[in-house]
Amino acid sequence: MSIDYRFKILYAIGIIFVVIGHCGGGGINILSDWFPPYAFHLQLFAFASGYFYKSSSEEYIGKYILKKIKTLLVPLYCWNFFYGLVVIVLSFKGFTIGFDSNTEMFSKLLILPITTGHQFMYNLGGWFVIPLFMVQIYNVLARKIFSLNNKKINEGVWYIFNLLLGMIGVYLASKDFRFGWWLVLVRMLFILPFFSLGIYYKRKLEKYDKLGSITYFILIFMSLLVVLYIYGRIPTYSACWCHDFVDGPIMPYIIGSIGIAFWLRVSRILEPIIGKNKYINLISDNAFSIMINQLMAFMIVKTIFAFISKFTNLCYNFDWSSYKTDVWYLYLPKNIEQMKIIYIFAGIVIPILIQICITKLPYMLLNKKIILKNLKNVNAP
Repeated sequence: MSIDYRFKILYAIGIIFVVIGHCGGGGINILSDWFPPYAFHLQLFAFASGYFYKSSSEEYIGKYILKKIKTLLVPLYCWNFFYGLVVIVLSFKGFTIGFDSNTEMFSKLLILPITTGHQFMYNLGGWFVIPLFMVQIYNVLARKIFSLNNKKINEGVWYIFNLLLGMIGVYLASKDFRFGWWLVLVRMLFILPFFSLGIYYKRKLEKYDKLGSITYFILIFMSLLVVLYIYGRIPTYSACWCHDFVDGPIMPYIIGSIGIAFWLRVSRILEPIIGKNKYINLISDNAFSIMINQLMAFMIVKTIFAFISKFTNLCYNFDWSSYKTDVWYLYLPKNIEQMKIIYIFAGIVIPILIQICITKLPYMLLNKKIILKNLKNVNAP
């Protein structure tokens, strides 16, 4: 099967913007005045996931669901267990990040990954996994039901239906139905139309996507100018907490779709230049690990600064209290905003290294076992 390198680039762009968003802008500005990361980055992942949905999944629905459990839920819960241990160990050193003695560990390990995803803080990027999983299961089950009645889904009508569901979710969230299990529902409903848009684009719209890039970009920026004129800003929305849907139920989908359209075309333009670049593909292929482990990578950088502060006269204004209590605290030498790029680099590279180690460790252990066995056979009398 051929690789669509446009989406390798798109995934890389998406996850880089996630990390930038968690760094308060990262000290860099890549068209953020026009395309704020929170306006499109997670929506982009939902779109890409929908784009790669295959109708064959409906023939082996049980296999599809098991695959999604294996690739999404199992890693999510494994990392959650790991970070639970990390939080407990660090609490003995005075760290309170992610530590809450008032919440039962059972809830933190099994329930909160579904309802909030922020139970241990270091792995809070994993909140997105549950609504994405729910959308994927809803999609395949709904399509399977239609196929049982020998009915073929009209993708345009299906997208509009799911868009209406998403708008209902936005409306519910705007009326404060966004706490507890309501949050689980409105998160899922919010990203559902972007997933459906990915399918609709792949099956119906992509063949018409032939407009020249100059005209294409002019239309996109003209659309954003209209939004700016009406709202006085480029709206952004927190898909995580669904607490800022203040511009009506349709605007989150307009602004998200414009952002996706822009970066999709950028990815197409860049494909022949960097599509096969090994570093771009490393970032794309390890997006899950980056999503989960980026804040721990930030913590590692802060720990290095902490050691420098402790044993030298450098980093003299390092805030030890915030270091131990605030996961969002970023120490910046001399308060230079551009120093945040260190955290961006670490937030991408360290999770990739973690995933490489996890992937290769079983093979290393197996090879070591084989080598030891061979040595034993050689030395045997």
